[in-house]
Amino acid sequence: MKLSTDFPIPVATHTLSPTSKVLCTGSCFSENMGKRLDDLSLELLNQPFGTQFNPIRILKALAFETLKATDLYAEGDFYLHPDFHSDFISQNPEDLLAEIHLKQEETKAFLKQADTLLLTFGTAYFYHDKILNRPIANCHKQASQRFDKHMNQVYEITQAYRAFIRSHPRLHIILTVSPVRHTRDGMMENSVSKATLRLAANELTQEFPDQVTYFPAFEIMMDELRDYRFYENDLIHPNEMAVDYIWEKLKETYFSSELVALEIAWE
Repeated sequence: MKLSTDFPIPVATHTLSPTSKVLCTGSCFSENMGKRLDDLSLELLNQPFGTQFNPIRILKALAFETLKATDLYAEGDFYLHPDFHSDFISQNPEDLLAEIHLKQEETKAFLKQADTLLLTFGTAYFYHDKILNRPIANCHKQASQRFDKHMNQVYEITQAYRAFIRSHPRLHIILTVSPVRHTRDGMMENSVSKATLRLAANELTQEFPDQVTYFPAFEIMMDELRDYRFYENDLIHPNEMAVDYIWEKLKETYFSSELVALEIAWE
């Protein structure tokens, strides 16, 4: 008896080897896969700027722009930066900027040497800060009146990534869409957001077939693992069994025979 709707995933022509240099960034899926890759011999930089969800906000972090103290949010006695995760927090604004700058320099140097970028889009929605007069990546629980909510269109995402891909011709991108529903956006709104991300991912893989491949983490969760036994108690996030299943699919798709043998030996 067949109890799930499975589908074939083509083996990638670009594979990960024991000497690969991999940068993982974006939504939670990249972080979860990065943690597993980190158990192997790969050179890995996992979520250097913390979890980020919107494709263009992810790309902005990889632009390594000069930071300004006037952009910081004050939260009690602490300061945070709206373009970065709350992993970056300090009571001293100069210390915060210095910490982020060090991570920018580390990531910039790693990206120059990396051969693979594991990138996960989480949501097409983003917030525009009316005081700073620009889009931001993280509201850091500031007053809701400060922000307007918008959604990126497919052409905005593809246009931004087209320039990035062309400027990194040696970099292979494993592109995924997070299977985690953003329920706070609304279920119907989340569907539109995920569809937007999936269309953008498809356009990029069609335009750059030798440089960008799509790994169907979203489809695996929605179709093969279409059962709440594969979810955490919040019924939103994949549980450990689901993550393990998707990890096995990722290995079948992207691991070279040398890396498979290494993982077996490592275990």
